[in-house]
Amino acid sequence: MAKFALLIGVSEYSEGLRPISSAILDVEAMRRVLEHPDMGAFDQVKVLPNPDKGSMEKAVEDLFANRQRDDLVLLYFSGHGLKAQNARFFLSTRETGRDQNGDFRRATALAASKLQEYITDSRSQRQIIILDCCFSGALVQGMPIKGELNIQEELGGKGRAILTSSSPIEYSFES
Repeated sequence: MAKFALLIGVSEYSEGLRPISSAILDVEAMRRVLEHPDMGAFDQVKVLPNPDKGSMEKAVEDLFANRQRDDLVLLYFSGHGLKAQNARFFLSTRETGRDQNGDFRRATALAASKLQEYITDSRSQRQIIILDCCFSGALVQGMPIKGELNIQEELGGKGRAILTSSSPIEYSFES
């Protein structure tokens, strides 16, 4: 069993989205805890500050791919969570901004549906996903549910914990 973590902090954005100075500080604090031998004792902690969409998606895919059943996989995201007009949830990147109509380019952000795909396709049965962003509870919506509906299955799978800083319709605040 090995422990792998990916910590993504996005504090810088394109025009129309305000910076979140605490995102990088949050990632660094999490890194220190996970790398500490008496606390997290993770084997590998990758920090991704202010990534573009391509590098962020590749890092997320790499985190969940080629894992063994007993590996512990942790994904942490701090930044802007966004909902498109069709109510689909996205994680922002440094390329993400808003135009004068308040819309963002979906091609600049990671769709929750893509993240869900990487999560559910992983062999790891020990997963922790922590999203510190607006609308983060929307990640659970649309995750595959197998068989009867119960709370454990609704969270997406055996050995998976998803922690969100807000519901699907709530904002998260930096303070």
